[in-house]
Order: sequence, then C-alpha cells, then structure tokens
Amino acid sequence: MGMSPGRPRPRVPWLLVPLLVVAGTAATEPRQVNGVLGGSVLLSPLLPPNKTVKEIEWSFSAGAGATIQVAEFSPGGFKRPDPKDRFKERLEMFNATALKIRVLERGDSGVYGARIKLHPALVEDQSFNLSVYGPVAEPEIQSQLHSLTTQGCNVTLRCRLPAGSDAEATWQAGTPWGQLCEDNRTLCLAVPASTFDSTYTCVARNPIQERNVSVRLDTLCRQQETRGWQRWHSCLVLLVVAAGALLGGVWLWRKKKKRRKKRAGGAALAFPTSEDAPPEPQYAEIQRRSPPETDERQRDHPTTIYSWVQAGGGGGAEVLA
Repeated sequence: MGMSPGRPRPRVPWLLVPLLVVAGTAATEPRQVNGVLGGSVLLSPLLPPNKTVKEIEWSFSAGAGATIQVAEFSPGGFKRPDPKDRFKERLEMFNATALKIRVLERGDSGVYGARIKLHPALVEDQSFNLSVYGPVAEPEIQSQLHSLTTQGCNVTLRCRLPAGSDAEATWQAGTPWGQLCEDNRTLCLAVPASTFDSTYTCVARNPIQERNVSVRLDTLCRQQETRGWQRWHSCLVLLVVAAGALLGGVWLWRKKKKRRKKRAGGAALAFPTSEDAPPEPQYAEIQRRSPPETDERQRDHPTTIYSWVQAGGGGGAEVLA
C-alpha cells in the first residue's frame, strides 16, 4: 500500500518550521527560579487539568555533576532516597506536588527535574533552573572634587559595592552633564552652577532585589567647599592659640623679672632685723681672792669682777667691785 502517484504528499509551509522548532525548544527549556541566600523557594510543576498524579520523582544536577534523586512524592507520603545528601533536612513536600527548599545555600543553584507519573500511564518531565543570589547591600557613593568655581563643579562619583557582591551597579541621572568613565560604576561630572540641584542615584540590583542611594550635587559641592574652609579655620585657630601661649610666657617672664628687682631694692633699704643685730652682751662672773698680805676681812669677802664681751671681739671690760 502506498500513496497514489496522482496525489502529491502535503508539504509543511517553510514559514512554520522555525515556529515549530522554537515551540519545541521552549517546551524543554527549564523554568527560571531565583532565590535569595538563606531564604526559601517553591518549585511547583504545571499539571494538566483533570489528571491524577500517581507519583513525582525529583532530581538535582549542578552543572556537569551527576544527577541525583533527592525526593519522591507518592500516595505513601514524602520520601528521601538519601537523607544524608547535601540538602539533609532542608527539603519539604508542599501541597503534595511542589518541592520546597529551605535555608538556601550557594550550592543549591542548579537544575531540578520533576518526573510526573499520571493516571493511567502518562509520564511528563518538567525542569527548573534555580539561581541563588546573595542579599543586595546598600551601595555607597564616594566623591572626589576636582574643581569648584562660581561657574560650575567638576566631580567624580563612584558607586561602591561590598566585596563579593553579585549585584550590578548602575547610575540614574536626569541631566546630560555626566558620563561613565573608568568603569560602569564611575560617573564623571562637569555640571554648571545653574543645575546644582540635580540628583544622582546609584542603583544596586540583582534578579531578586534592588537597593539605591542618592546624592544632590549642590549639597556635595557645598560640603567640599565647607571642608576647605574648615581646614583653614583649624589652622587659624592653632596660630591664635600658639601666639597666645607665646605672649603669656613673655608676660610671666617679665613679671618675675620685675619681682626679683623689687626684692633686691627692698633688701638694700631694709633695717637690720633681729637676725642681723649684734648679739646681746654676755657677762662672765670671775671670783678672785685677795693676795696673802691682805687682812682677814678682805679675805673673807672676795672681790667679784664682771667682764662685758662684745660681738666680734671688739670692746672693753668693766670691773665692778
């Protein structure tokens, strides 16, 4: 049996071929799922309507590594073929068909396959591509002033992200006065003074999270100008303090010098004190007996002589009978 030679075989229009290829490729491509480090994700298969699920087998493959079976959903409940694998107790069954992964780790990124067995004898395969990202930290804007005049401000802005961040940084600006330089995180600005009220925003994002920080150029340039004035002001204060200390030292020295001169002049005109006065005269009592030839009355009453001795050995002696 064969086809009649008079009836040509129907041909598929060539315009439909690419569409069929694309449709087939889309049906086999994994569904993209994104998760945050430390969070949870839910892998939910798409089930045909009016079909009963008999069993679902879940597998995991990380890049070129081997594919391992990680879970089984069946009427008997949730089973783990190898409870000691890298997921340990972080896998759960959700609504009898979805796989929940808790406390996500970097190594959980990969392809998860779901082999779905339906009544009476249908098998359907679905897959999920899970990507685990770290949380996005708030970016930091660093500035470097090149020139600041009454006409404008030339400044470089850098959007800084923490080391190891898997986020991307971009700039958002509403003026045409800036352009990227050095890299995608550095913005070089030459802004006229009339547009100092412009706002520049650095945005850090990954597929699951976004954070941003903004800066007004007029505030930035004023801060830079104020910092320059503060430096000059600090130097001026230091000079004033140093001059005051020097003048104070000179004044104290002159005051001490005048005090010494005053003391010296007063000592030359002062009256003698008790310490400088000559010592009080001292008297010595000397008993002298009469020579043998005197009479007995004089022998029984000896003569007493007091001698006055002055300081320094000068002076005479006074004899008292």
